Amino acid sequence: MCRVDLCRTPAPGPLVLVEVIPAGSLLTLLLVQGALEVWVAPGPKVARLLAQELGGETLLLGEVEGFPPEGFHGRLSLVELEGIDLKGKRAILVAPALNQSLVPGEEEVYLAGFRNAKAALELLRPIQGLVLRPAGAPEPLLSAVVAAGFLQKKLSPEAPLSLASALLKAFPDPQEALFQSLEGQALHKEGRTEELARASLIGVDPVVPRLAGVRFFPKAEFGLTQDRYAQRFVAWNG
Repeated sequence: MCRVDLCRTPAPGPLVLVEVIPAGSLLTLLLVQGALEVWVAPGPKVARLLAQELGGETLLLGEVEGFPPEGFHGRLSLVELEGIDLKGKRAILVAPALNQSLVPGEEEVYLAGFRNAKAALELLRPIQGLVLRPAGAPEPLLSAVVAAGFLQKKLSPEAPLSLASALLKAFPDPQEALFQSLEGQALHKEGRTEELARASLIGVDPVVPRLAGVRFFPKAEFGLTQDRYAQRFVAWNG
């Protein structure tokens, strides 16, 4: 049995963080394309600090109103980054919703969405006590809630009806759920509807990202407005 957590209460056991757009699907794709690791940062400043520490060939990805911040290599785009060879490289994503959806201290964390659903279901099914948390909690992204409902239905078909499973019934077509969401509408207004189509594909990425570490940035030491964290994800094969 697994349950969906919409409130970001500390998970008592294994946690599946669910995000489709804007960053979750891209994180999985980068690992598929050979990235050693992908870091998730809360904002551009922490991303730049982290890039300085990592050195070497580190890909900085993020966007503000559809454009990459100064000094970044690109925006969060499945279309633009598909097919890039990242073997031996690291990537940093500025993804506030994803970053802030984890509670400090949570260690056994996996990332899932539509694109890696097949691999996630195969690897996660044997794990007991899973909690599914849509990104954006405590105000979860609609696209992530629908994806969580999809995963819950496959992992625990006997589970009682939840908000996530009810929304899944309302949006049987994943692409329609993405299009109707606020995050999907933001991409549509930028003329990036193809991003929604790519993110709605089911089972095309054979990788499940797993949390492999957390870097703490104390506000006093780094001149930040508050303490920040960056999370490191690597490909997990079970």
